[in-house]
Amino acid sequence: MSVPSLFARGARRSFPVVSNGIAGVFSQKAFDTNWTKYQSHLINNLNRLTAGQADLENLSPLDLAVLTARQSDQAAIFNYASQAYNNHFFFEGLTTSQTQIHEALHWYISHSFASPEALKTEFLATANAMFGNGWVWLILDSKRYIRILCTYNAGTPFGSGHRRQDIDMNTKERLGTSVDELTAATQEATKGPMNHWAIPLLNIKVWEHAWVEDYGVTGKREYLENVWSAINWDVVNSRAPALRSQTTRPTV
Repeated sequence: MSVPSLFARGARRSFPVVSNGIAGVFSQKAFDTNWTKYQSHLINNLNRLTAGQADLENLSPLDLAVLTARQSDQAAIFNYASQAYNNHFFFEGLTTSQTQIHEALHWYISHSFASPEALKTEFLATANAMFGNGWVWLILDSKRYIRILCTYNAGTPFGSGHRRQDIDMNTKERLGTSVDELTAATQEATKGPMNHWAIPLLNIKVWEHAWVEDYGVTGKREYLENVWSAINWDVVNSRAPALRSQTTRPTV
């Protein structure tokens, strides 16, 4: 079963598809569920919802997500578009080969989190603590600091789309407002200039269907550890050209 293209607006970016799943992370069955079937479901529904709308049907999923993020009457389009982008971004960043954090990225991580090990600990703890479905992102903000950011359900980390993530676009109900230290830091990071640009470097899928098939209901932590071990750091580095040189340091 193949995944439909992102409309006629250009083929989806490719990533190595392993016929037997992604070793150490997804079995063939779980891979088929989380990528082939799920991505097809998202794209087919997005095609259906935008068919015949000249101003929408030729836009990419990311453009659709950002465009419709504040339009409550376009909640379905936003959810399918954003989720399709998020899911593709996640799988594109996985590999069955061993890769290393590039020198420049290592410097930025150490500046923001003390060390790559500290980043891993905080990132996975954040993902494990997330209650409900969502995505945990590593982003580069406008001051060139690397941050951890949570988006819930089909939430997007991009611009104005993220600034309205306290509202569930399907129910129009306000989500919980309890704020821990990490959430407060994330909210602070998303103020001001970052609203205009934030570069996602990697994300981890924190939807229950991502782990329950292979790891069981209580296997979330093991799943997260295995995903982290499969991150393609070459892809992560390529997503942020600004990190390719250490001459541009974070600003205070």
